[in-house]
Amino acid sequence: MNTPQVCIVGGGMITQVQILPSFYQLQRNGTVGAISICALNSAPLKMLAEDESLKKAFGGHTFTAYPPLAAEPNAEFPDLYKDVIANLPPQSIVVVAMPDQLHYPVIMEALKHDHHICCDKPLVLKYLQSVE
Repeated sequence: MNTPQVCIVGGGMITQVQILPSFYQLQRNGTVGAISICALNSAPLKMLAEDESLKKAFGGHTFTAYPPLAAEPNAEFPDLYKDVIANLPPQSIVVVAMPDQLHYPVIMEALKHDHHICCDKPLVLKYLQSVE
C-alpha cells in the first residue's frame, strides 16, 4: 500500500509547533509520504525550513514549499493551494491550517479532488457550509 502524500495549507505558528512535527514523525514511521506546505507567500515557509528545532528533531526531513523558498517574500499567491491540491495523488491528506474564514474554500477544493481532510477548528463558520 502506498503511503499518502500530505499537503499542509498554511505555514503559520500552528504548523510550526504542532502540525509539521507531527507529520514529520508520521513520515519517520513510514505512515505518510512526501510533505508539501502551501502558504500565501514564501516568508513563513522560509522560517519553517530554517527552524533549528525542527532540523535537530527531524534531521533529513524536508517539505516542498509552495511558493518556492526562492520566491519574493512579499509576493502573494492566494490561489496557489488550488493547483497544489489538484496535483496531489487521489486520497492524499490535505491539512487546513489557515485563518478560520478561509477553511471552507480549501476544504471544498480538497473534497473536489478526492482527498482526506484534517482541519484545525472550526471546520467552517456557517451551518450550511457544514451540511454541504
